[in-house]
Amino acid sequence: MKVYYFDLYGRAEPIRLLLTHAKAEFEDVRLTGESWQEFKADSEKCKYGQVPVFEKDGKFYPQGGAILRYLGGVHGYYPEDVETRFTVDEITDLLGSDFGPKIGQTIFYAKSDEERKEGFAKLVEEHYPKFFGFLEKQLTSNSSQEFLVGDSYTIADFVAIAAYISHVQHPHRKDQIEPLLDATPTLKAYFDTRAADFKDYIDNLPECSM
Repeated sequence: MKVYYFDLYGRAEPIRLLLTHAKAEFEDVRLTGESWQEFKADSEKCKYGQVPVFEKDGKFYPQGGAILRYLGGVHGYYPEDVETRFTVDEITDLLGSDFGPKIGQTIFYAKSDEERKEGFAKLVEEHYPKFFGFLEKQLTSNSSQEFLVGDSYTIADFVAIAAYISHVQHPHRKDQIEPLLDATPTLKAYFDTRAADFKDYIDNLPECSM
């Protein structure tokens, strides 16, 4: 099995985390430059010209959200109950489509260092606290404060842990972001506990920009 993505955390990180937790052996293929252009040009492997792509038994699976749900079903991280599944999807989409992309846009697409600095300050003031508040409310209303939905890991947890790795604990942003969690103590305890499950994985992560 292989996971194809850039040398970033991004949309592949929840997939990597899920496979790691499931103890499934996989190759983490990080595409750069020429290797990305070659992979992108092969429509059999890269159907939509986008990554992540998951490869298993010679079949290539596109689209990060679809891959995550597929692997969640295979490894028991995607609930069968439709109401529970909706909550899992709701949180997964909230973090994957709303929380992370706005941070990436602010950091990568600013036209100047000053614009980037001002944009990040606004994220710290408004964006991070808002979404931390959403997750705090979800945890406190859940049957267990150990997980976001239900009493065991779901794909929503892997998306949340990926956000923690790439945004909260990122060495370039940690000093500004981590203290914000003091206002959401249940979420802070959740991140501490879940990150401990992945200590070896996190300790050996390559440093990425996002």
